[in-house]
Amino acid sequence: MTKITIAYAPDAQMTPLTLASMASVLKNANDKNDIEFAIMYSAQRSNDKYLRYFENLRHIRPYKLTLLPINPQIFEDFPCPNWVTTETWFRCLLAELLPNADKVLYLDCDTIVRHPLDDLFATELANNLVGAVEDVSRSKDNAARLNLADNFYFNAGMLLINLQAWRQDNLFARLKNLVMSDQRIANDQDALNKACEGRKLRLSPRFDYMHVWWRKNTPQYDASYAAEFEKAGRNPIIVHFTGVKPNHPDCQNRFAPEYAAYAALVPEYQILQQEIGIKKSGRGRTKLSLTKRLFSIEVSTDRKHLYVNFLGLTLKLKKRA
Repeated sequence: MTKITIAYAPDAQMTPLTLASMASVLKNANDKNDIEFAIMYSAQRSNDKYLRYFENLRHIRPYKLTLLPINPQIFEDFPCPNWVTTETWFRCLLAELLPNADKVLYLDCDTIVRHPLDDLFATELANNLVGAVEDVSRSKDNAARLNLADNFYFNAGMLLINLQAWRQDNLFARLKNLVMSDQRIANDQDALNKACEGRKLRLSPRFDYMHVWWRKNTPQYDASYAAEFEKAGRNPIIVHFTGVKPNHPDCQNRFAPEYAAYAALVPEYQILQQEIGIKKSGRGRTKLSLTKRLFSIEVSTDRKHLYVNFLGLTLKLKKRA
C-alpha cells in the first residue's frame, strides 16, 4: 500500500469545497492507495457541527482522518489580505503538526483531483523544501518584488512538502522572522516563497492547473513551461479554482461541471451549500458588513497602507514608517 497524506486548512465557509475536493481524491485514488486526510482548523471551532462531516465520505472508499486544532493567535501579527482568512497560514505548521510524516501534500480547499496522485506523491524532492507549480499570475513580477534569487514564484495552493527538511531547517521559525522583518511579504504565499528560496522544485502545471477565465491574464512563463501549461489544460491531475469558486453560480471555469459531480458524492453538500456556501463571486475586495462600514480599520495587502472605513466611506492612508 502507498500511503498518501493530504492536508487542508478550511474555515467554516470552505467546508463544502473541502469535502468535494476530498471526494475527488477518494473517487480517483488507486486501489493500493492508503489515503490519510489531515484537516487543520481553528481551535475556536472545536464545537463546530460541520467538523463531523469530514468523517462521512467512507461510502466512496476507506480513509484515515486526523483533525488538527490550531490556535489562530499564533498568527496574530501575520499579514492577511481580506480575500483569505487566518487559516491560510496554518500550512506553515505542518512539520510540527505531523511529526511522524516525512512528506505531505497540501491542497487548497478549492481544488479537485482528477487522477491518482501516485506520481506526484512519489516525486523525489531531494534537498528541496517544496515541490510546487509556478503561479499563473505575475510570477516574474512577484519574484522581482521579493528579490527571489531563484526567480521562481510558486502558487501555494498545491505544495508537495518535504517535512523532514522543514524540521531540519526549522522553517516555521525562520519564516516567522521573515514575516516580521520584511515588509515586502504581503501574505502566506509570499512568505513561503521567500522562506523556501533556492530550494524549490518546479513541478508540471498539470499538478496545479489554474484556468484563469475571469480576468485578462498572460502567464509570465518561459516558452517551454508555457507549452507545458497549454498541454496540462487538456488533462490536468489537479485543478485549482482560483478566483470565483465552483460552488458560486458566476463560476465559468470549464472544470466546474466536474466539481459538481464530486460535490454530489458528499451526503450533506446541499445542506452545507444553503447554510455556509460561497455567497460572493470573489471579485475585488470583500463587501464589508454594516458594522465594519460604520467604522473599521484594515491593513492593506502590501502592509504599507490602511483602509479606514467610516460611515460607508473608505479612505486609503499610507502608514507611517
